[in-house]
Parts: sequence; structure tokens; C-alpha cells
Amino acid sequence: MKENFVHICAIIDESGSMYSSREDVIGGFQKMIDEQKEEKDGTCAISLYRFATTVKKDFIGKDVNEIEKINYEPSGLTAMNDGIGTAITDIGKWLADMDEKDRPSKNIIVIMTDGAENNSREYDFNSINKMIKHQEEKYNWTFIYMGTDITKTDDVKKLGIKMSRFSSRGDLTENYSMLGNSTKMFRKATCSSQAAATMDWMASECNIQNAKYEAEKGIKLDLNG
Repeated sequence: MKENFVHICAIIDESGSMYSSREDVIGGFQKMIDEQKEEKDGTCAISLYRFATTVKKDFIGKDVNEIEKINYEPSGLTAMNDGIGTAITDIGKWLADMDEKDRPSKNIIVIMTDGAENNSREYDFNSINKMIKHQEEKYNWTFIYMGTDITKTDDVKKLGIKMSRFSSRGDLTENYSMLGNSTKMFRKATCSSQAAATMDWMASECNIQNAKYEAEKGIKLDLNG
């Protein structure tokens, strides 16, 4: 693997319910990209998928320095499982075609959504759960579920994703900041203990944000099992 080479795959909800967050999604994503362009340590590649009624693949493994403003026009239903399944399959093929020495040392798969899967045709929760578990256990991929204005955790539990971060729409851009900061930390890491510390930091940041969100909404997120 190529040390300090971080690959981020963003799987973004573009269904109609996300329309009020359109500018925050575009702005948050672009800010993250711009910050990665400024980082001198390591390298970063981005893959982008959008899901609504169907799944749209924008690019796979694109050098962060070549990425321009994303197209994001929310409408339609929510084929979240198809978005995740398509991305995992495509990214797996992309990595398999690379020489071992050129592969990223860290793969981070981020699902950003306001929930309510309702239109997938190719993949169900059970199949996605198995795919995620396989990539985590065999290839050490990291999956993060970032939920916006969600009070029920049924979807993330069905997916089997261990790391999750919930926020209101007003805090949506902070999700991108956390992702960008962790990516820079992975790009700077000089040993496995520093990479592990970055994982711990990500988990801590998610827990802090979740507690804040629970206080805002007056709820208790059920993230067990």
C-alpha cells in the first residue's frame, strides 16, 4: 500500500427531502476539498456517488486536486442501499485493478443521508450489511454513517455500521469538517499508532456530536445492536 494515501468515498443522499440542505452540502463538500488541496502531506483521492430514485456515479479515485464544484440537485426518492452497494462494488474493482504498492493505505466510506430508504431495487439491508462487514474485516475499510435530522436509528443498525454521527441540518457542514480533519490526520500519520489514534479521535468526535444532537432534540439515540 501507498503510505499516507487516503481515499474517501462519499455516498450522498440527493433525494427530494435534502433540498433545503442543498447549499450546505455543496459548500461543506467544497470546503473539505479545498482544505485537502492545501494539505502538503500525503495524498488524497475522492470518489463520489449520489443516490435519489436512482444512483449516479460522478467519479472514482479522482485526485483531490482535480475536483471542481459538484453538481447537486435534490429530487426524487431514496435508493440508499443501491447507492452503498454500487459504490462498494465499484471501489472494490477499482482497488483490485491497482498494483498493491499503489493502493490507498486508508479507505473511508461515508454515507450522508436524512434517512428513509424507500426505493432500492438491487440491494437490501441484509446484503449491504454483509458487504460492509466483509470490507471492514478483510480490507480494514472504515464506514461512517452521517445522519441529518434523523431521530430513529433503524437504518444505521440494519447496515451494521459501527461509527455514526447525527446532526441537525444547521450542523451539516460540521460533518464535512470532521471528515476533512481526520483525512489530514491520516495523511500526516507516520506510524500505525498515529493512524489508530486518528480512528479514536473520529469516534470521540462522533460521540460528542451525538450527545449534542440528543440534547438539541430531547431524544436518546438507540445505537445498540
